[in-house]
Amino acid sequence: MSWQFAALRLFFGILLVFVVAWYADRLTHGSLAHEASRELALAPIEDPQRSFGGLVIAWLRELWIEIYQLLPGYAIVVLVLGATRAWLFPTSLTISGHGLAEIIALSAVGTAFVIPTAGEVPIVQVLLQHGMSVGPAATLLVTLPAISLPSIWIVRRAFPPRVLGFVAICVVICGVLAGVLATVLRVH
Repeated sequence: MSWQFAALRLFFGILLVFVVAWYADRLTHGSLAHEASRELALAPIEDPQRSFGGLVIAWLRELWIEIYQLLPGYAIVVLVLGATRAWLFPTSLTISGHGLAEIIALSAVGTAFVIPTAGEVPIVQVLLQHGMSVGPAATLLVTLPAISLPSIWIVRRAFPPRVLGFVAICVVICGVLAGVLATVLRVH
């Protein structure tokens, strides 16, 4: 992929990581950092009175809680997304789509869809080789790695719904802006 794609992705990545995260914290009146530091202070591993065996048992207990609370929902969300991927990424949207409507749709779908880390680059490269335009390609490069429905599922108890919604909407907007910018600048 070209340096223009890399620069576009870097710009929107920095925007999402620093600016959107800062505003998301402001939505909670800055309480997210305070709550996180308070929870860390109360973590079982920090207890100086706990033995090694007690730490192992506490760790296994927390692991089990995470497994039975997160894994079933995560598996269902990933299975549903995987089963519907043919309808989520039709040829009319990915290969032959190049307008604003396609960019908006791909931004929403790319934000919701789960993909392995760094898996979006070879996928987008193959789609570009098969005729995808640069706007939708840039959209997917920004939205696919940023957030997904399974990642929202995992952190749903740690963050207020308005923060999760705000971040998801910001990712969609950044995806649309990246797609439009790539089209206007004729990134290659």
